[in-house]
Amino acid sequence: MKKSMNRRQFIKGLLATAVGTTPLVSAIRHSGSAMAATIGNDYKAIVCVLLEGGADAFNMVVPRSGVSYSAYSTVRENMALPASSLLPLTPATYNDGVQYGLHPTMTRMHELFTNHQLAVIANVGTLVRPVTKLDVENGAPVPNQLFAHNTQRDLWMTANAARAEKSGWAARLADIFDPAQELFNITVGGKNLMQRGGSQPAFEFGGDDIYAFDDYYAFREDGRLGEVYRQLLARDSSHPNLLVKSFADNRRRSIRLSNDLSEVFDTATSFTFPDGVHESGTQLGDQLAAVAKMLSVKDRLPGSPKRQIYFVNYHDWDTHAAPLDAESHKVDYLDKCLGAFADALHQLGLENNVTTCTISDFGRSITPNGAGTDHGWGSHAFVMGGAVNGGDIYGLMPEIAANSPDAIEDRVIPTTAVEQYLATIASWFGASSADLDVIFPNLHSFPSNNLGFLG
Repeated sequence: MKKSMNRRQFIKGLLATAVGTTPLVSAIRHSGSAMAATIGNDYKAIVCVLLEGGADAFNMVVPRSGVSYSAYSTVRENMALPASSLLPLTPATYNDGVQYGLHPTMTRMHELFTNHQLAVIANVGTLVRPVTKLDVENGAPVPNQLFAHNTQRDLWMTANAARAEKSGWAARLADIFDPAQELFNITVGGKNLMQRGGSQPAFEFGGDDIYAFDDYYAFREDGRLGEVYRQLLARDSSHPNLLVKSFADNRRRSIRLSNDLSEVFDTATSFTFPDGVHESGTQLGDQLAAVAKMLSVKDRLPGSPKRQIYFVNYHDWDTHAAPLDAESHKVDYLDKCLGAFADALHQLGLENNVTTCTISDFGRSITPNGAGTDHGWGSHAFVMGGAVNGGDIYGLMPEIAANSPDAIEDRVIPTTAVEQYLATIASWFGASSADLDVIFPNLHSFPSNNLGFLG
């Protein structure tokens, strides 16, 4: 049944002037014409899950035997997992002489790995160029403000640690593929730099149903606020004040899309996901359920997008004072939600069309601080989907030990760059080598632009 739409004639009137609008930031930043990639009739989506705060992936993929486990257990002290609890991994090709296992709560991800639908991307992080421990000690360039949450998270989202970018990699990808598509970038995890700065702003919704327009401020009768708001919405695209024009254009766009999507969502499939424990913000399960619901009606979305990027945010991974059991709760919930999302994609027949990847601010320190772990640098990421060359580890696993040759001051130095990781996903999406150079301007600093974990 159609959800109620108030003030229908008012909406039709104000939307009539909303043709061809773009946000202010795009008008200033994108003065040239955008490149346009060729998109076929196949549908592909990227679901990017931010583990906000810096996830301790060194307790998700762990050496599980011999000298390597002994070194891990010694250096991690109270944060070390028992070797007998780890879920054994048998990588298809990766072999550095060490046996690895997953965190004991990662049963669904272990199943996906075994079924070649999940891959581990080893030791990914922000880099200006490849560096060793000796390089860093001798003053080689490293990313600005290492170990700072906001800066490192932004560098992941702009995918360039060599210079400041004002747009995110997902926004640049959208401008190359389909700059007019309003539903290319969608966020259920809040505003983010990854999807900002392109020709079209990301469409944002909170994970609930999408309702038709009913704006309190536009119709209130008391005082002048309602009249001011109505005037702002009624401004046409020729208004000389760019701030007023940008606000009105974006608000009209949001109203129009919400109205259109409210009808589409009436026919969407709903999914039930696990509940989280003490999680700030919208729960991960609710966000992934919302993505699955949107994917269930992808063929009826306005503009019929063939490429989409979804942003999801799983909060509270800054585990300075999180004992092992608290950390395990977070890992357990991540595992359950990704497993439920894989089930939803299978139900929709989209497991080969949707690739889910994780990102995080940074990894954690090798040595605990007594109650948890501190900010680190390199970390592991996970990629899930039917198109993934799963059941394998890509990159180089670091040595987790006291005085590790792969770490500086107990922070692991990345051996795979953010750009290499994301460029591999963008290549699967359909980006050419020339496209990759635009999306990832510092990609040329690294030896490979495709790590091979996607077909």
